[in-house]
Order: sequence, then structure tokens, then C-alpha cells
Amino acid sequence: MSPFDPARWPARLPERYWLGGVQVPAMLLDTPALPAAPPVHTLALLVERGRIAAIEARAPGGAATFDLDGAFALPAFVDIHTHLDKGDLLAAGLGPERDLFTAVDRVRADYARWTETELRARIGFALRTAFAHGTRAINTYIDWPEPGAPEGPLAWRVMRQMRQQWAGRVDLHVTSLASIDRLADAQAAETLARHLAAGGGALGLFVYPGAPLQWLPRAFDLALRHGLALDFHVDEHLDPPAANIGHVARLARERGFGRRTVCGHACVLGALPEGERDRLLDEVAASGLTLVSLPYTNLYLQDNGVTTGGTRRTPRRRGLLPWHEARARGIPLALASDNHRDVFFPGGDLDLLQALALAANAAQLDDALGGWADTLTTTPARFLGSAWDGRLRVGAPADLVLHAGRTSAEVLSRPQFGRQVLRAGQRLAAADATPPDFRELSRELQPQRPRSFAQGLAAGTAPRAAA
Repeated sequence: MSPFDPARWPARLPERYWLGGVQVPAMLLDTPALPAAPPVHTLALLVERGRIAAIEARAPGGAATFDLDGAFALPAFVDIHTHLDKGDLLAAGLGPERDLFTAVDRVRADYARWTETELRARIGFALRTAFAHGTRAINTYIDWPEPGAPEGPLAWRVMRQMRQQWAGRVDLHVTSLASIDRLADAQAAETLARHLAAGGGALGLFVYPGAPLQWLPRAFDLALRHGLALDFHVDEHLDPPAANIGHVARLARERGFGRRTVCGHACVLGALPEGERDRLLDEVAASGLTLVSLPYTNLYLQDNGVTTGGTRRTPRRRGLLPWHEARARGIPLALASDNHRDVFFPGGDLDLLQALALAANAAQLDDALGGWADTLTTTPARFLGSAWDGRLRVGAPADLVLHAGRTSAEVLSRPQFGRQVLRAGQRLAAADATPPDFRELSRELQPQRPRSFAQGLAAGTAPRAAA
């Protein structure tokens, strides 16, 4: 039996103790005394009153010591791109859709059926799931179909309330999601920006293929005037002639706004000829903006394998950012969950370690923990302006995810096996340490949508809503 056996640990850990024999990626350490190499260090962390009090080569004694026998310790995760308002719509009776824009239409048609009770059930289930997996902060988008609405969408009001309820467990950031053409109405755009500024949100916009790019400068004007970060869904497709990310990058550079701009998806970068791809990546690098890769949803939706005749074929092209080329240019790169169990993607569980396992395979990331752990920790934390940037240093919170694996291969082969989540130096309570049961969510949603729920279970797959 490995010495790393939390079953033998006391129910409540001491106020002061050592975690010995811990492996930590060097990129996540802020300890000047340590050399930059190797990519992973074996260390001892002293935890005292919920914070890291010392980082040493080995535990010197003087306090209880728990030997992790080479297990990994990572800072708690930060998920920068999620859609909690849509999450678990499959449990509410909708079925998945393999075409992005058809999925958008179907969700819009479903807005009228959303109630505060249902939103609280689905969002609460998602937050409990992410918390159990070791996530400490989440940025979620709120679909904002009418920017001029005086109160904002129902999901915005619900999410602001839930942000207060979850304070201290999951730091909840909220970003709008509206089509860029919605900024054509200057008064509605101002209303949207005022809502976001008053509620501590960010301005998020969908820049679709063929979008009217003349409204991009207005987005930057609004962000500068109201003190908002900018967040673009951009180039979520594989059509090389249409690449809008270069326009965003140029404006971000010209306005000096790159560090407050993030772009998610940008799948088209992986489908462009090398010369054009490299030119655009150079522009992104010069702008300073952050890229977010979303392998779950984009591997599912892009080149969706449906022919014009309706038959299925194996996808040939994949919706993946060029990870290695972005890293070579020093572009800040984050990994995120995106959609989970909804019309856009029928899987996912808001588990960033599992998402890294998928990305490691899809993008061929060698030693994914040693070389890419920042994508789910420090990079998203810095962009969101978190109080803690996720670097392990003396004085940092002891909010950790421990994993029994001793190498990237061991961790990512069994991402959920042997995981222990620590918050303020203590393990999660038993009720919080396991993701909630799907049956619980079904019982909550059934009274909200009895017809669609019953039809979905009877058919084995949920019925499709009208577009």
C-alpha cells in the first residue's frame, strides 16, 4: 500500500502539518531558491492555519507529516469558459445537436421555458460538481439576447444571487454572451455595459462568420468607458477564408487592451494554411490577449460528420487550437470546460483535470502536467483578476488538488482516481467531496418540465425542441 493513503488520515487535519514527497510543476511554483529545471519538483509543503507556511526540499519534522509518496499537488482549478445557464439541459428534456448554429437556435427557442427554480437547480448542480472536482473559480456566460432589456435576462439575476451564496467556495465570475451585431443599437449597448459594470461582469460577444465587424471598435469603447474586460467567442468554425481573430487582436493591440481581452474557440486557426496561421498567431502574440481552448465541445461540433444526405461519416478535421504554436510565441493559453451535458455537448462534468487528459491526447502534449498545468490554474486566474494567481508560494492559500499519480501519464490515465481536494488546508466534507448524483437533478427538474422529461426517459434520448 502506498504511503499516500488519505483513508488513514484523521477526519480533520491538524492546524499545522507537512505534506512530504509532493510533486509540483515548476511553472506553478514561486520560490526563487529553486532552479527553473526540472519541470517538476519533489518538495514538502508546510500547511499552517489554512495557508502554505513553508516550501522545503523535505519535511524537517516538528509537525505531523503526511507522506504523499510522489503524488502531485496542484493549486485548485480556475475554469474560465463555461455555460452554466445552459448546463444539464439534457436532463431537462432537450437532446444534443451536432451543428453549432442549429444548437444556438434551439437554445434560443427554449429560453421561454426557463424558470428561476430550474436555473437554480441546474446551476447549483454544476457548482457542486465543479467544487467536488477541485475548482475554486468559474467564469460563466449568460446568454443576453436583448441587451436593451432594463433588468437583464433572468439567468443574470439568478447568477448574481448564486454568486453571493457560493462566496468562499467557488468564486463565480459572470460574462454576457450577445452577438456582436447587438451593439448596433448604441442605447441598448450602453444598457448592457451598465448592467455588467454594476454587477461586476465582463462584456462577452459572439463574433460569428460574416459578422458585421464595424461594431468591434464599439465593444472596445464600451469596455474602456465602463471598466470591463472583453471576452470574445470567435472563429468557432473550420472555414479558412473567414478568420476574425486577427481583427480582434489588432484592435486589442491598438487600444492597449490585450491583457484585458480573451478569445475563446478560434478553431479556424487549426485549419488555416501554415503561413496564414503563423501570421495570425504573431498578431495575437503582439496584442497580449489570452486564448482559450475548449476541446470537449469543439471536437464534438466541428466537422460534425453529418453529410448533406444525413448519413454519418467519421470527422476528418478537428476543432482544436494550435497549442504548440501558441506556446512557442508566449501567448497566454487557458483550457476550459465550455458546455456540459447540453444541446452543444452531451458530455463533460466541469472537471478540468479530465479536460487536460483529453487535450493531452488530442494535441499531443508531452508531460502535460509538467508543461501545461498553467492552462487550468495560473493563466485563467490572472486573466480573471483572482486574489490569488494560483502560484504556490509562502502565504498562498492551501487550496490544493492532490492526486495519487506520480507522472503525467498516471494522473491523466486515471484523472478521477485517487484525488483529494483541500480547501484552506482541510479535506472537503464528505457531502462535498463527491459530485452530486444525476438522479437528484432529475427529481428537481421533473416538476419543472414534466412532459419533456417523461418523453426523454421513455425514448432513451431526450426529444428535440423546435428550432
